[in-house]
This record gives sequence, structure tokens and C-alpha cells, in this order.
Amino acid sequence: VLPVAWKDTRILLLAKKDSICSPALTRPISLLDCFQKVGEKLFLSRFRDVLHRRGLLPNNQSGFREGFSSPTVTLFVDFKSAFDMLWHEGCVGKFRKMGIPPSFTNWIRAWLENRREFIEINSVKSRWFGIEKGGPQGSSLTPTVFISYHADMPAFLSWSSSHLFADDLAAVVAGQIGLKFSIQCIDLEKRLKLFCDQLEYYCILTLQPINYTKTEALWSTRAPFSPQFD
Repeated sequence: VLPVAWKDTRILLLAKKDSICSPALTRPISLLDCFQKVGEKLFLSRFRDVLHRRGLLPNNQSGFREGFSSPTVTLFVDFKSAFDMLWHEGCVGKFRKMGIPPSFTNWIRAWLENRREFIEINSVKSRWFGIEKGGPQGSSLTPTVFISYHADMPAFLSWSSSHLFADDLAAVVAGQIGLKFSIQCIDLEKRLKLFCDQLEYYCILTLQPINYTKTEALWSTRAPFSPQFD
């Protein structure tokens, strides 16, 4: 179907540094046949038309698609004293709703209840005081109980694509695809506010405050300017 010459490629290895002592220190540059590149362009136009008419590509795929670029904001959320803020009653109640067997939830309740601690500095000990929230520091169980308690967070945050790593949350909020850039920015601002409202409401329900001083937002777009968010 295609000429054999179209499939031959010349590769130039350009050194990343002054000297080449390993192939890993080179950058390969492929020089394709010029007629092949013209043929690819013609085929690509028709191939994209087939993909578009049949709806074969997901709407959340923006790469290498004309008219599908979208400004995005990535939020890196830090939760304040995460393990120390674990709500005991809420944790046990949520585990029951999750369908965790009673033997496990009862054990966790007993593990969390009636804990007490004292502080020692230079051999001077404080009085004993009760612990009403949080998991014991240094316990191998505390991290797993914490992430299980917040397992429903991504589903709650419907206006974002989110990922959790222990007590850190990274969430991506994107503007609607297919609009003018200025309108996309307005739409993104609305979506970002809805996401923040959802996150704040979730934190109120779970008694887990956000550390706003360590929470950051990263704006990304191909446009030459960025909108300002309050």
C-alpha cells in the first residue's frame, strides 16, 4: 500500500553534553521521508474526521486535538494536622456505612476510645490528658484508618479529577472544551469555585480543616496570558 522508501528513517544522535560516553546522553532526531510526511498529513485529516464523526475519542482527551485545548488549574491541597484531626465518631460511623464488618469497626472504636497521653520534657512529666480526636502517632494502623476514612473524598469532589497520596490531595479542574478561550476562563473560574465549595463542605462534614497557607494552585494553558482568580 505504501512505498517501501517511505518507511526508511534516518536518525541523527545529538549529544546532550560535550562528550558522548553513553547512548543515554544523546537525543535522537528522526528525519522522515518528505513524501511520507505529506501522505501522513493527508491521511491524518481523514482519520481525524472518522474519529470525530464516530465519537471514538473521549471528551477528556485534549492532546493533539484541534479545538480541544482547555485551561486548567491544578490544586495541591494540604490538610491541617491530618492524622491528629481524625474524628473518632465520624470514622466509626463511616466504616459502618462502608460495610466494614462489625468486628473490625468495634475493634477500631475500642482502639480510638479512652486514649490518654502525657508529655515529658527533661524528665519532667505533665499530667495525663484524654485524646478526643486523632490517631496515635507512630502507630502502624493510624495511616490506613485515615485514608479509609477519606476514601470517599474523590467521589465527593465531582468538579475535578483528583488523586490522593496519604494526607495530600492533588486536583485538576479544567474549563469546558470547545469554547473561546475567554469564555473558557470564565467557565473555569465557576468550576473552580464549585470545586472549592465542595471541598470546604466535605471538610466541614468530616471535621478535617485545610491548611490554606500550604495549599497552592498551578495555572496551565497555551495562551500568552493568565486570568486572575480572587
